[in-house]
Amino acid sequence: MALKKSDKLIAIIGVIILIVAAVGIYVYAGVDEDTDMPIVEEETFYEIHYEEKSMFAMPDNQDYSIKAKILGKGTYEGIVEINQQNIKSIDVTIDYADNKVGFLPIPGLIKSIGADTITITIYDSSDSEITSDDIKGSGNVTLNIKSSGDMISMDPIEAEDLMEALSILEGRYIPFSETYTIHISLKTGLWGKIRERFIGKDVFDMQISYSYYDYHVELKESDDDSNGDGDDDMPPTGGNQGSQTYFPMAYPGKN
Repeated sequence: MALKKSDKLIAIIGVIILIVAAVGIYVYAGVDEDTDMPIVEEETFYEIHYEEKSMFAMPDNQDYSIKAKILGKGTYEGIVEINQQNIKSIDVTIDYADNKVGFLPIPGLIKSIGADTITITIYDSSDSEITSDDIKGSGNVTLNIKSSGDMISMDPIEAEDLMEALSILEGRYIPFSETYTIHISLKTGLWGKIRERFIGKDVFDMQISYSYYDYHVELKESDDDSNGDGDDDMPPTGGNQGSQTYFPMAYPGKN
């Protein structure tokens, strides 16, 4: 049966309405899915703080004595290895007293004449001389091997959590490893070579110390946590002001 022209028009309009409705449903569903509230991850910052710590090291040769020789000089040699991250300074202190000072083997007689002298020289792993000093008769000296080490970047760390912050912190550490040779020679004074053949060895004391930077992180307070009293630009006057301190789970340094 042939459709009237008006029926055809109604059918076409109906199809168009169905198509528009389908497109509308599709578009609405897509927009509805896309308009869900996105998850906004809040930026978390950790501030870096530090303190200086000190440690002692021991040389491989701990026989701190020197024997005078008839020919040549008496000597001592010791090797020490410093293996520590974030090193600041290294010092070697020598304390020495001649076991018999004087021109003649009589205590207290002309002590300034005939006193023995020790000379301390320190070399690095490439056998380059770093520093040297001497002691005549008695006294002590401190030889500085390393005076001031570099610090890591103190810029705040942006991280999702504490573990990531500690990982980034450790990635900034400055490694340090060096081997030093400590050479000490004894030069005897007048009559010293004969005198000390009977008296015995000269003895000294050695102390090797180093300092380093020990870093940790603290969760940085957001600006919204301020008390609103208008003093936000003022620096803290003490305490951690409610921040929480985090230290690395395993201490990074090696002794």
